[in-house]
Amino acid sequence: MGQITDPSVQADPAAPQVPITPPSFSGSPHEKPKTPRTSIIIGGIVMVLVIVAIAYFAGMPMLKANQKSSDGFVQSHTPSMTPTIMPTALPTSQSTIVITETPTLPVIVKDERLEEDYEQVYTLNQKFAFGQKEYFAHELTQPPLYIRFNLTPTMISQIRLVYIGTKNEQYMNTTETSPYAWFEVKVLDAGSGAILDKQGFGKDYTYATKQNFMVRQKGNYRIEMSGNEVNAEVQMLVGTP
Repeated sequence: MGQITDPSVQADPAAPQVPITPPSFSGSPHEKPKTPRTSIIIGGIVMVLVIVAIAYFAGMPMLKANQKSSDGFVQSHTPSMTPTIMPTALPTSQSTIVITETPTLPVIVKDERLEEDYEQVYTLNQKFAFGQKEYFAHELTQPPLYIRFNLTPTMISQIRLVYIGTKNEQYMNTTETSPYAWFEVKVLDAGSGAILDKQGFGKDYTYATKQNFMVRQKGNYRIEMSGNEVNAEVQMLVGTP
C-alpha cells in the first residue's frame, strides 16, 4: 500500500518517515442499522388489531341493515292465519236435479193429537225404482189403521220450446217432475188378497206428494207399497186403547 504525505509539511531529512494508514470501514457504505426483532413483532400485532377494529366497526351497520331486510322478507312471506273461503260452485240451470236416497229412519210424530191417540207400528224411508215393492202385515185389533206418506219424486231439467206459434216462441230450460215417477199403497185382505183400499201418486192418481187415509175395520191386513223414481216416507199408526 502506498504512503500518503502532506505536501505542506516539510520533510525533515533527519526524521524517520512514518507511513499514514487511512481508516478502514467494515461493511457496505450504504447499509442501514438493523431494527430489533421485538419491535417488528409488536408492530405487526398492532397492525393486525387495527385492521380487525376497522373491519368490525365498518361491518356492523351492514350486518344490521341485512338483518332488517331479512326480517322484512320473512314477515312479508308469513302465511296469514285467516282461513281462505273458497267459492262454492253453483249448479247450472241445465243440470239435472239428483235426488239422494235418505237412509231409513223412524218417522217422528210431531202432531200432538197423534201422539196422544195413536201408536206407531211401521215406518219406512227409501227410494223406489222399477216398480219395487215393499210389504207390511198387521192384524188390526184397535182401529183405525192410519196410513200417511210424503213423497219426493225425481225432477228432470230439459230445454223445451214454449209459446209455440206466437211471437214469444222461444226455448226455455224447465225443471219438472219425471213423467215416470209414481207411487201406490194398497190395503189387501191377508187371507183372500182382495184390495180393500188404495191411494197413490201419478198414473191414475193425483200429483199430491203428501197424502193419508185410514182403515177403520178390524181385520188381518197386508199393506203393499210400490213405486218408481220416487223417494217415499211412509208411516203407519194404530189407535191406542
